[in-house]
Amino acid sequence: MNIPLKPTGIVVDLKQRLLQINWEDGAQSVFDFDTLRRACPCAECRPWVHDLVKTTMPREPSDAVKNARGELGTMQDIQPVGTYALHFNWADGHTYGIYDWKYLREISPAYSTQVT
Repeated sequence: MNIPLKPTGIVVDLKQRLLQINWEDGAQSVFDFDTLRRACPCAECRPWVHDLVKTTMPREPSDAVKNARGELGTMQDIQPVGTYALHFNWADGHTYGIYDWKYLREISPAYSTQVT
């Protein structure tokens, strides 16, 4: 059984628009807010991931998602979800995505894994 790693620390830099996650294995992930917003895992942004019937739905984000800007107003716009994820209240009104630790690790720029 593969248990996802958990963060040991999270640093948010609103001015630079960066989120840093320090992982329990010593690795570090640094995300810019645009990357996080464009990688939103919700059913609106990535419907094929949640498609139970497996239709011929496009397998990539819409242009609106690809070009979305990740803007946050305050630190309160980033909230923990239990002990397993983060939730963002993006300034564009998008608030649906829950970014669990496994997903954040998978999309980390330090790990060149593609988001599908």
